[in-house]
Amino acid sequence: MRYLNKIVFINSASVKYAEIELDGNVHLIGTQGVGKSTLLRAILFFYNANKTKLGIPREKKGFDDYYFEYQNSYIIYEIIKDNIPFCVLAYKVNGKVAFRFFNSEYKRALFIDNDNRAFENWDKIRNAFGKEIYYTHLIKSYEDFRRIIYGDNAGLKPELKKYALIESRQYQNIPRTIQNVLLNTNLEAKFIKDTIINSLNEEEFVIDIENYAKNHLRDFESQINDIKIWFKENRKGQIVVRKQADKIIDRYRFFNFLKREKKELTYELASRFNYIENEKSILHSNFSKENNELTEILKKRENLAKTHRRREQDIVSDIKLITTDLAKAKQKKEEYDIQNINQIISKVSKKDSFITEQKTLEEEKNLLTSKFAEISQRFQALITQIQNRHQEFANGKNAEINKIQSAFADNKTGVFDAYQKLINQIKEENKDEVNKGHNKLETIRENENSLKRSKSELKHKTFFLSELKKCEDDKKAIDSKISSSKIIIQNATNQTVIIRKEWELEAKEVERIHNASVQKEKEKIEKLVSKIETIENKIQQSKSSLYGWLNENIDDWQNNIGKVIDEDNVLFNTELNPKLINSNSTTLFGIELNLNTLKNSIKTVKEYNQEIEEFKVKIIEIQSTIKQLNVNKEDSLQKLKTKFRKQLNSFKEVISENDYIISQNQEKLKKNKIDLDEWVSKAKLEKETILQKLESDLDEIASKKLKAQEDLEVLKNGIKRKISLKENERNTEIESLEDIKNKSISEINISISSGKDESDKRIQQLKKEQTSELGNKGADTKRLNIIDNRLQEIEKDLDYIKGNETIVIEYNKDKRELFDKVPQLKVDKTSLEKKQTSIISEHKIELNKINTKYSKQEDFVKSIQSKIDEFETDEKKFIEFKEKSETYKSVHIYFSEPIREIVETKTAISIITEINDKHYKGIETFKELQQSTNAFIGNFGEQNIFSFKVKLNDDKEYLDFASDLKEFIEADKINEYEKRVNDRFAHIIHLIGRETTELNSKKGEIEKIIKKINDDFIGKNFVQAIKGMEMKTLESSNPIVKLLIQIKEFNDENSITLGETNLFTSSESNSKNQKAVELLKQLVRELMKSKSTTLTLSESFDLQFRIIENDNDSGWVEKLSNVGSEGTDVLVKAMINILLLNVFKDSASKKFKDFKLHCMMDEIGRLHPNNVKGILRFANERNILLINGSPTSQNATDYKYTYKLAKEQSKSNTKKYITKINRLVKVNTKVLN
Repeated sequence: MRYLNKIVFINSASVKYAEIELDGNVHLIGTQGVGKSTLLRAILFFYNANKTKLGIPREKKGFDDYYFEYQNSYIIYEIIKDNIPFCVLAYKVNGKVAFRFFNSEYKRALFIDNDNRAFENWDKIRNAFGKEIYYTHLIKSYEDFRRIIYGDNAGLKPELKKYALIESRQYQNIPRTIQNVLLNTNLEAKFIKDTIINSLNEEEFVIDIENYAKNHLRDFESQINDIKIWFKENRKGQIVVRKQADKIIDRYRFFNFLKREKKELTYELASRFNYIENEKSILHSNFSKENNELTEILKKRENLAKTHRRREQDIVSDIKLITTDLAKAKQKKEEYDIQNINQIISKVSKKDSFITEQKTLEEEKNLLTSKFAEISQRFQALITQIQNRHQEFANGKNAEINKIQSAFADNKTGVFDAYQKLINQIKEENKDEVNKGHNKLETIRENENSLKRSKSELKHKTFFLSELKKCEDDKKAIDSKISSSKIIIQNATNQTVIIRKEWELEAKEVERIHNASVQKEKEKIEKLVSKIETIENKIQQSKSSLYGWLNENIDDWQNNIGKVIDEDNVLFNTELNPKLINSNSTTLFGIELNLNTLKNSIKTVKEYNQEIEEFKVKIIEIQSTIKQLNVNKEDSLQKLKTKFRKQLNSFKEVISENDYIISQNQEKLKKNKIDLDEWVSKAKLEKETILQKLESDLDEIASKKLKAQEDLEVLKNGIKRKISLKENERNTEIESLEDIKNKSISEINISISSGKDESDKRIQQLKKEQTSELGNKGADTKRLNIIDNRLQEIEKDLDYIKGNETIVIEYNKDKRELFDKVPQLKVDKTSLEKKQTSIISEHKIELNKINTKYSKQEDFVKSIQSKIDEFETDEKKFIEFKEKSETYKSVHIYFSEPIREIVETKTAISIITEINDKHYKGIETFKELQQSTNAFIGNFGEQNIFSFKVKLNDDKEYLDFASDLKEFIEADKINEYEKRVNDRFAHIIHLIGRETTELNSKKGEIEKIIKKINDDFIGKNFVQAIKGMEMKTLESSNPIVKLLIQIKEFNDENSITLGETNLFTSSESNSKNQKAVELLKQLVRELMKSKSTTLTLSESFDLQFRIIENDNDSGWVEKLSNVGSEGTDVLVKAMINILLLNVFKDSASKKFKDFKLHCMMDEIGRLHPNNVKGILRFANERNILLINGSPTSQNATDYKYTYKLAKEQSKSNTKKYITKINRLVKVNTKVLN
């Protein structure tokens, strides 16, 4: 459980020292003025920490000075939290009460020394705490103190959280309700409403209804009629006046635009001819120079083509020679492959091994036959004879073969040479034709490549680039001018707004000073009128009053009774019925006075009339002063008008000038876009045309190329056929010779082979005979046979080698001269081909460069020529314009002004055309301006509210009128009038709607609180006298509130209409607006009846309650005065207060409920003792402890503590009284229960 356990006063208020325990119900008794309220306020300060909400009267000392009068004045609050005590020390720091928390129960020794004196300052208290007691830093903010106590911990230091009595962020209703219970004594519905309302919010919402009546709807209809014409629509839904005004302004702007445009164009024309004069000679010089440069580039291109053809022809010849050698090597290789050259080379390479083996075998044979040498020699001689004979035969035949082959070789060479001459002759005869064909084809290919390059370049080429760039540059320049002018206009407009605001503020200040002065003078008049009325009343009552009676009955009364009598209440009173009792007495009610020292203050009727006349003269003087003030005001306003008009006119000129510049440049921007689109279109068309031409030329080139290739191919094929024919004839003749040679050699070889066969047969026969004879003689014939066989094989191989050895020699020769050179030939061919490609590529690049250069130079030369032609045309056109055009007369004066320096301009032809166009268009525009102005001013009288001039005589007046109207519209003065009316209308409707909504916004919360109070009473009622108690809300009976609700409902239904449209739109809107105006008028009438100037939240609804006291039912009433006795009223008030506090206590801390609060009441003595006990239980059941104050105690056991308060004289100061507090009773829990 958590609760405030004790409060201790040390030198606080009138209490020197007191400890008051608060852990139960407390009763403070004592007579009036002993300090019961002082104690209750100190306890309230713990709960609300708000010095202004303690109920201390203004005429008394403030909280700080009263409760903390001395340096050692302290109030200590002891709190129990979960059976652990801690304290809050309140004391004054720098003139303001602040707090410290410390972790200890209250101990007297911590604050009082041994001499029974309170410690003088915090330092001594801190020393008394020692190191054992923890204390917090100084809490200076009352808001922070409340947050610590009520557990709103957000943003607090962690060490402060433990001091929370409850834990809630929505605690504000608790201190408000506790303070309302103590500070309010009424028990009417208004009090209950105010208590609930005050618990909802610190500041009650109030509507200032007096402001509505005095500041709104005054002269509303007349203002509507003054500007209604600007919103009146015709049958087509058009606002005629606005349309006419717009037309005048448009014509005026267009007229000025044309005039200035014509002037600018004249400047441009003068600049154009100045430019022509400066540039003409330079152009002619440049044309000659650049045209020569173009000729030089053409010559360079022709030389480049010749050089390329020569270099390429040399490489082509080298490639052809290498190609011929490679073809020859290939043919030879194929021939050797057919002869199976590798096998032949392999056989020939074994020649030495065969000879060695032959020698070895013969030596072995000689060894085997050495014993039989005779036989062997004999047979060997025979064999050798046969072999020699055959050899001689074969040599003879081979000699014939050699002769045949030699003759064949000579004949073949002769035939080949003869035919080669014929073939060379054919090639030489057609060489020129072939070269012509190649050259023609190469030229066609170069043209084709040139066209392809041109086509490729065309994709990325932009035609009329200079014209397009000029358009883009012009656009940027125009945009820049427009942007710059807009900034200037914006700055000028801002300055205009500032100046108008200054004008308005100064005018308002003049009005304010004037109104204040006039009001002051009027107040003087009112005072004088009031004095006149008072005097006139006195004169009127002079005969029937005491004044008249004294004049008739008492002589010289002015110098005796007149000096002491009350003039207003007695002397002119008509109901005194004066009577003269003793004419000789000079006393006043038996008292004699010496009146000589007093002056006579009584005036005669004549003196009163003179005074009236003097007052009337003063009134006339004051009225003259007011008239002079009015004249002075008008003079001041006129001076302000003159002053600010001058400033505004300068900015108006700037705005007008830049409006013209913007209009001018916007026109230029449109023309620029048209020109740009035209150049883009021309560029596109030019590109498409050139592309089509290139495609056509490429098609034609392709056709020519195909024809040239075909012609060259036909020529080459004809030459090939002739050469082939000769080669065939040569080959046929060589084949014929070769056939004769082969046939002769074949016949010789057959005869050699036949002789060889016969010789071999004979030798075999001899060898058999030798073998047989040797065998008979004992020789190794078997081995000899093997040797002979092998020697025969070797002989065959050597014969084969001898026959093919020449082929191998020829092959090796060809290998050295041809086959081994093939890789190098291929490399050389590739290198030459690359070189050819490189040369072609280089030529293309160089040709492309020179073609590009030529093209650019050609375009440049054409552009110069075009400029020369353009200049000549411009000069002719200007002479014609100067001599024949009437427009020239209107602009010729501008030619004498300084010429502007420009780099490039439009042509004179186009400028002159534009000047003529602007001139005639200006004449037409001014006529339209006059017609539109006459139609517009026909809508207004001479005394119109806008001070429009309606009689215009000359051109200047028309232009001035248009200029003024333009300023009128641009300054949106119509909107100012309209806005002023609309703002007043919509503002009041919205304001009432908003304020009424805000007034009713708390209705739901109030209903909830009332329901909780009703439910709480039903659940826990321990007061026997009160059987039933219920509250309910009703619609307000206040007529002003009813009207406000109607206006709010209108605002809710029509807020969009009121916010977005105005009083001058559609008939439907106007109907709704009129309804709103009627409602506002009714509101004003009700406000005139009302004496109140504000409307509070409690007036927005009615509250009734019903109390059943025993058998007495109050019914639904707003006051409890007729419920029962005075004590019953107090009892019901107490119960309602407790119910309110309980509802707010429960809603404040939903999670944590284990805490107690105190409710202070200062009139409990009126209750019957039984009801006191009941109300105590009623509160205690809701964890609320009561601290009641009353004069006496009737049943002390109903409370836990009873304290008696009394005043006694201070011993140290006899003029001062201190409050003495004694605890009379402390009842234990058992007795209470």
